[in-house]
Amino acid sequence: MNVRDVPDDVYDTLVEAARANRRSLSAFVVDRLAEVARTSQLGVYLSSYHPPEGSQVTSDDAVAAVREVRESS
Repeated sequence: MNVRDVPDDVYDTLVEAARANRRSLSAFVVDRLAEVARTSQLGVYLSSYHPPEGSQVTSDDAVAAVREVRESS
């Protein structure tokens, strides 16, 4: 895959982030693209998610817990 027209500041930021994570630029970008691919389908995952039997924890409960932690940070 070739990516064209990457703004200089974006490229520089990616290079710095890769270096800070002791990764090659290519490996770092592939990891970020994989993350985007996973999260782009998060809605599909959540719509088909069924909590383990007997847990009585719903997706709404989990979302509320995450929001509570984020807001307290």
